Amino acid sequence: MKLYHCTTRERAEQIMSAGFLMSKADPTAKIKGCWFATKSNRAWGVLHTIRKHKAQLSDVVVIEVSIPKSQLTRFRTGLYVVKAD
Repeated sequence: MKLYHCTTRERAEQIMSAGFLMSKADPTAKIKGCWFATKSNRAWGVLHTIRKHKAQLSDVVVIEVSIPKSQLTRFRTGLYVVKAD
């Protein structure tokens, strides 16, 4: 399934070198894992990243990924999570 992950430029560099690390998931989040949006929800992902990480729009990066549907949990329309163990 083709999805999009929105993050800061600094974190994108880490993702590109080491991949998505569940150990980096927010430990205070109710649902711990790596979040992904559909193409139609990318704008929401960008705004969420700006708010959550207090980032400027110019610092937000959108990464396109392909993930097997079997690894995803649907959170709500257009949002999916790969849960941390």
